[in-house]
Amino acid sequence: MDDARPALINRLYPAVLCAALLASAGIAQAEPQCVERYPTPAALASMFDVALATTERLDALEDVDVVLIARGGQDLSKYGLRHSHVAFLLREDDGQWRAVHLLNPCKTADSQLFREGVATFIGETSAHTDLRIGVPSPALRTALKAMLTKPAIQARALHEARYSVVAYPFSTEYQNSNQWVLEVLAAALAQIEDDTLIVNRTQVQAWLKQHQYRPSTLHIGVAKRLGARFFVPNAAVTDHPASERISGNYSVVTVESVFDFVQQQKGLQMELPIAHVPVQGITAPKP
Repeated sequence: MDDARPALINRLYPAVLCAALLASAGIAQAEPQCVERYPTPAALASMFDVALATTERLDALEDVDVVLIARGGQDLSKYGLRHSHVAFLLREDDGQWRAVHLLNPCKTADSQLFREGVATFIGETSAHTDLRIGVPSPALRTALKAMLTKPAIQARALHEARYSVVAYPFSTEYQNSNQWVLEVLAAALAQIEDDTLIVNRTQVQAWLKQHQYRPSTLHIGVAKRLGARFFVPNAAVTDHPASERISGNYSVVTVESVFDFVQQQKGLQMELPIAHVPVQGITAPKP
């Protein structure tokens, strides 16, 4: 670790810092709540240590070139959840691992698909939450690698740019980050099952219903719902059934429900934890 980290830092530091600054600076003009942030040296060291530990652990696995990776971007402990965001980690032809995932930059109501380095993906979550790695079965890895390798036409067809953090799992109106990963996984599982080709979200959600996908239920109180309705552009609930809007018990795709479903479908070969590297003063932000 001591010998490898300086080389990794030299390679990744400019990319990580430039990506963080360009993203925040470019969006700050449109979204006043976004401001430039400079990771501290201790935070950067934590990011690089965890990124290196992750890639070394994955490189040691034979014939593994795509995995699920979950980070703890927000503190969701009051909902009984540990991780908030899941992505694919793909080893590309140049031998480098890169995260492929959906983000809504700067908490906007629009999302994009990103392909970025491991340290950039992990960010400062390296300082407060262990990573959760899921290694798919060999058949699922093969299907996912084909779907996620550029130009990734099928995976992109399952992306909806209209974002809601609490998107209803069985509506195509909005999509959250974990939902895109779930729907790509479902399309890959359908292909393995009987060569079904899924090319749109209506198809994939019907398949998920048929195969008993169970979303998490998050209770959101009245005050928070009203605040989100009027002041938060990325928390639409109009796609949920009236019963959920009245009760405040919302069905949502979470990291835990994604992992549970893939395990239910016998699509996970193993799970691996990657320990975080604590940094004083850095904790998971509250949602």
